[in-house]
Amino acid sequence: MRKSVTMLVAAAMLLGVASTAMGAVGWCGNIWPVNNTPYTSAEEIGVYVQIWKEFVTDQPGQGDDIAAYLYYRCTGDPDFIEVPMIYWGDVGSNDEYQGIIPVGHGCDEVEFFVKVVDLTDMAECFGQDQHGNDPNFFLPITAVTAQDVTVKFYLCLTEGVETAGDVCVTGSGDPLTNWGDGVLMVFSCEAASPKLYEVEVLFPAGGNPFVEYKYKKDDCVTWESTGNHSFMIDDSGPTMDLAIDGWEWNTPDCPDCSSPVELSTWSTIKAIYR
Repeated sequence: MRKSVTMLVAAAMLLGVASTAMGAVGWCGNIWPVNNTPYTSAEEIGVYVQIWKEFVTDQPGQGDDIAAYLYYRCTGDPDFIEVPMIYWGDVGSNDEYQGIIPVGHGCDEVEFFVKVVDLTDMAECFGQDQHGNDPNFFLPITAVTAQDVTVKFYLCLTEGVETAGDVCVTGSGDPLTNWGDGVLMVFSCEAASPKLYEVEVLFPAGGNPFVEYKYKKDDCVTWESTGNHSFMIDDSGPTMDLAIDGWEWNTPDCPDCSSPVELSTWSTIKAIYR
């Protein structure tokens, strides 16, 4: 059942409790999406939070006596809508919970926060997002792309980085397999630059222009361990080339693919025309 919480009540909760309050629940956070992530009006918004409680969440399956709630509204509205979050799975020693902001919210910007409650003592925890931002969080609602755009990705496996097999790019949205297996990349110019990869990916019209992505190597098994790459699709034209990425945000050091220039001596040139 959906319930409304007044802005005054929500504000009092946020002021009265630290963003990672310590109760019987030891910690909560790693909220996704992070503050200022754009969505479109055609997308539902999945919100995730991780919770740690000693001897509870570090056991397999859902920990007992924990509840999580998502609160959202259109920025400027007086009331938040409460959504009970469901157990989504284990992430290491943490339990992860999910709540959904549905399509049809009608917002130009969504404001939200997450509350975790330890039911043994009713202690509350308000977590930070994955970038360390304190609540509340704001998600701009943007227009969808106006035309198909083919985006070219480039990855340089920087010095000291090797791969035992293929390299892929994966990320948000169907064109990048929704953080799945990924799209296989190929060599840009293997002879001149044997560690430079590329791939063209078609992003159809009507999608979210904000894209996040990561690379995987070793036959597309090993993920980058650093933060996501991201860009906004420029739909003013049908193609878009991204800058070369270095593996795990390292500065790219791969040679470029410029055509080699054949050097000839003057005597050689004269001999051609004798």
